[in-house]
Amino acid sequence: MADRVSLVSANLVTVGIESFLYGIVFLLSLTFSYLHVSRAVGSNSTYGRARLSRIVTPIFVGTVFVFSTCTTHWCLTMTRLFQAFVIYEGGAAPLLFYASLSEPTEVAKTAVVIATLIGADIMIAYRMWIVWGKNWYVVIVPMLTVLGLCVSGIGIVVTLAGLNDGETVFVTSAAHWITADYATTFVTNIYSSAMIAFKVWKADRNTGKSYGGGNLKRVLATIIESAGIYTIYVVVFFAAYESDSNLQFTFVDTLCQVAGISFMMINVRVGLGWADTGNNISQASSGGFQPRRNLDQSYVMRPVAVDISTVVYKDDDLSQPTTKGDLPEQYRAV
Repeated sequence: MADRVSLVSANLVTVGIESFLYGIVFLLSLTFSYLHVSRAVGSNSTYGRARLSRIVTPIFVGTVFVFSTCTTHWCLTMTRLFQAFVIYEGGAAPLLFYASLSEPTEVAKTAVVIATLIGADIMIAYRMWIVWGKNWYVVIVPMLTVLGLCVSGIGIVVTLAGLNDGETVFVTSAAHWITADYATTFVTNIYSSAMIAFKVWKADRNTGKSYGGGNLKRVLATIIESAGIYTIYVVVFFAAYESDSNLQFTFVDTLCQVAGISFMMINVRVGLGWADTGNNISQASSGGFQPRRNLDQSYVMRPVAVDISTVVYKDDDLSQPTTKGDLPEQYRAV
C-alpha cells in the first residue's frame, strides 16, 4: 500500500481535502461566534463587565483557540505547497522537499496539530466536568491523558526536528511518541463522551416526559455524532500509520480540521438551541431539575388591560344585585 501512494500524491490530496474541511470549520466558527455574541449582547439583564463575562466564556475562548490553530495549519499547508512546487530547487524536486520531515514548516505544522488536539481534548473534558456538576473526581482520567498528550506531543516535535535526511516518520524513535500521542487523545474522547452520554441517559430517565420532548436525547445524539467522527478518523489514521502507508500524511494533516469540526458541531448546536446546557443536564440527572428559561430566553410581559365589574348585594326589598357603577357615590370604594 505504501508503494502505491507516493509522498507527493498524498500531500497534494491533503491540500484539497484540508481546504474543504477548513471551509467547514470556518463556517461553523463564524456561526457559533455570531450566535454566542448576539445572545450575550441581546440580554437585557447584563451590562458592562457582566455582559463581557457572558461573551468571554471558556467555550468561546476555546473556540477562538481551535479556530486559530486550524487556520494556522491550513496556512502552513498552503505555504508548503508553494515551497515544494515553486521555491525549493525552483520547483524541480517536490519529493525531496516533502521527504524532509525536519523542515521548519513541517515541524511547525506538527506542533499546530498537537496544539489543536490538546485544545479540543480540554474542551470535551470541560464539558464533561460541567455536565457532572463540576465534580473533580470524574476529570482525573482526562487530566492524566491530556498531560500525556502534552508530553508525547513535545516528544513528537523534538523527534521530527532531529530527523536526518532520508529518515521517515515510521522510525522507531518517532513511532513510540506518535502511538502514545494518539492513544491518549483517543482515550480522552472515548471516556469523556461515554461519561457525558451516561449522565444524559440518567437525566432522561429521571425526568421522563417532563423535560420537553426529548431534548436530552438530542444532546446525546450531538455528543455521539461529534465524538464518533473524530474517533473514527483517529482509528483510520492508526490503520494507515501501522501499515506504513503514505496516506497517514493525509490523515494526520487533516486530523486538525476534523478535530475542529467535531468541537464546533457541538458549539453550533448548543447555540441554535438544539441541545441543552450542562447545568440543566446535571440538575436533571440528580432528580432536582425544574424547567426554567434562561435570562436571554425569557419573554417580556406586555401590559394587560383588565375590566373588572364588581357585584355588590344590597339588602332591600327587591334583593336585586347592583353593580358598583349603580351605587350612589358615597358608597363607592375608593
